[in-house]
Amino acid sequence: MTKFVSHLNNCSLEDAIKAFYNDNPFTNDLGININNISSDKILLSLKIEKRHTNVYNIAHGGVIMSLADTAIGAACLSLNKRVVTLDFNSNMLKAVPFGITIYAKTKIIHNGRQTIVVECSIEDDKNNLYCKSRATMFVLGQLQDNN
Repeated sequence: MTKFVSHLNNCSLEDAIKAFYNDNPFTNDLGININNISSDKILLSLKIEKRHTNVYNIAHGGVIMSLADTAIGAACLSLNKRVVTLDFNSNMLKAVPFGITIYAKTKIIHNGRQTIVVECSIEDDKNNLYCKSRATMFVLGQLQDNN
């Protein structure tokens, strides 16, 4: 963990979050993009490609849930807290068609010392809602040292 912490300490929190996800093979494989990072709010995007679809030619639910989980984790990082998922709930409201770009928008519900609760909406650029997720995250520690 020393290498991890040291290379994220000598930059802004926004740059540390971007580096955190640049180092993450899974999010890179999916093609998740960080569009905006602000205090306790995150905007991520993902263009649904053929590799993200199921046999019905719509986005696989696991891809949508992975985008939501990543956005929720990033929202926690924007609070300078490293987390892991304790509980995750997703309601798939509408099929996500092949070829569109979807956006994950987050909202912090509870920011505690040991747990954080975050909601995430998955929408397109016309604000069509495809998925609503909510997660409880366990706080492991800080992303950056405050020294």
